[in-house]
Amino acid sequence: MSRSIAPKSSVTLTEEETTLRKTTDQGKLLFTSYRGQRCALAIQNNRLVEASFFPQIPSKIGSVYIGKVKNIVKNINACFVEIEKGELCFLSLKEINAMPSWNAPLNRIADGRLLEGDEILVQVTRDAQKSKRASVTTQISLSNEYFVLTMGSKRVCYSTKLGKKRRELLHRILREAGILDAGQSDCLVQECRALLSDAWLSRLKSESLELMSFVLPSTGMIVRTKAAEQESAEELLEHFYDLAAQYIRLLYFARYRNCFSCLRKANTEVEATLMQFSFNGAASEEAPSWEIITDQRPLYEQIMHYEKENALDVPVRLYQDSMLSLSALYGIEGKLKSALETRIWLKSGGYLVIEPTEALTVIDVNSGKCGDGKNPEDTYRSINLEAAEEVAFQLRLRNLSGIIIVDFINMQSPGDNAQLLCVLKSLVKRDKVKTTVVDMTPLGLVEITRKKISKPLREQLHFSDVL
Repeated sequence: MSRSIAPKSSVTLTEEETTLRKTTDQGKLLFTSYRGQRCALAIQNNRLVEASFFPQIPSKIGSVYIGKVKNIVKNINACFVEIEKGELCFLSLKEINAMPSWNAPLNRIADGRLLEGDEILVQVTRDAQKSKRASVTTQISLSNEYFVLTMGSKRVCYSTKLGKKRRELLHRILREAGILDAGQSDCLVQECRALLSDAWLSRLKSESLELMSFVLPSTGMIVRTKAAEQESAEELLEHFYDLAAQYIRLLYFARYRNCFSCLRKANTEVEATLMQFSFNGAASEEAPSWEIITDQRPLYEQIMHYEKENALDVPVRLYQDSMLSLSALYGIEGKLKSALETRIWLKSGGYLVIEPTEALTVIDVNSGKCGDGKNPEDTYRSINLEAAEEVAFQLRLRNLSGIIIVDFINMQSPGDNAQLLCVLKSLVKRDKVKTTVVDMTPLGLVEITRKKISKPLREQLHFSDVL
């Protein structure tokens, strides 16, 4: 029986070639449907490393609205903002008090107060989950794969994954382009004209934007890891100018739009997924080469459009085989079932037990089938180091967030415990979601926090109904 994968031009693969593709070390990013749910699944070394199921109701994270303050709850120092008819979102008042006057109401003269009925610019930061409403922020930010522009601070920061030489090179490029403040080199220039190329200035002028009279709010920037991959300074600056133009245009027209207007829609699930992966540059252990495969023609067309718009350097293929589904070819059901099992075995014979609770997630490390050997401390250290790698892996795979407590096997040596923490901290740095190893308690429990971006895998799958 033959297997066929159709790329941009029709290509038929033999069964042997398909097997080679399936077992290659190259990363596979699959866009498919599993039991009625559309999903994106990342597979590397024939192991599921990340999974995301698309909700029936599209995510609004990143969307920008002109919302109306409906009620202020002083005892929790928060208010609720209506972004669409009947949809209330939570907004902390701490950031309102800390932000500059740009957060002044759009429908009245600012007097330093926030009142019910005020119309303010907000951005969705978290979708509604269970009994919790969606959350919004007044610190509007826009991003692409290279930069993030955000309100609230003028500082320019660089990804912690960038080395010193790369940071200095990027800093020099931005300084020479006049994007950094001459008096404060770690701050962004706060003038619209300095943040735009001549082409964008002409384009915005043709759209009747009067930039000379527009006061830009305090705006800072984050230079992302991928910025270092651009060989050409001109291309890198074009990515910045494009983002700056979107940012300025959004803030400019916000002053003239009606309440409940959506000024910027969230990325589609496909776009959001593709933005998470770095597809340019040489492959490495941390950034392997990838291939995108989908058996859904509408998704294929979305991916091809995104590839064209963003010049992705990655092959995209449309899988077409009525005899064998894409899910069956890669054993998706078995991989998902393994991804949600309570017990995970280690190569050493030890195992992890992962138990999510309402307040936190508990991970227990056990020696299992691994004997103590002649030197138990060496054995425990070896199991713990292997377990640390698996813990970091499982956090990403299961999309665990909030408070995570890991009970490693007790070790007597302070040096061994310090080594374990150091290794674990280096491992979680690879995670695209901010993850922090806090410390080890006197009882030997390791505390970890991971930022909540979306639902954990178990909830995305509707576990009780699917598996």
